[in-house]
Amino acid sequence: MVSDVKEICRQALMRRGFVLEYVTLGWNVVGIVVLAVAAVAARSVALAGFGLDSLIEIGASTVVIWELSGTGEDRQRRALWLISVGFALLAVYLLVQSTWVLASGFRPHHSPLGMV
Repeated sequence: MVSDVKEICRQALMRRGFVLEYVTLGWNVVGIVVLAVAAVAARSVALAGFGLDSLIEIGASTVVIWELSGTGEDRQRRALWLISVGFALLAVYLLVQSTWVLASGFRPHHSPLGMV
């Protein structure tokens, strides 16, 4: 009886986890489109970096959905590795782009969409 209740709770939590991840995924997909338009309009490295962060979050949400679909320590380790590589690549991109922008004296345009 107790194991049945635990299994029902586990299934409910898994469904909730999947719903939350799919909502997060959808939110980030919409956000990346808005950020791409804003970054191009303002020619802003910061907005482009923020958009890349959203792209990485899309990847992270996909990895979490993949990880929720199965269990195992190897799968968890691989999922965390994929997410960490994505953020490391973002850090490298921001470092290179920021250095370039500072060295060249480039100034982005004003962007009401970027401010929103």
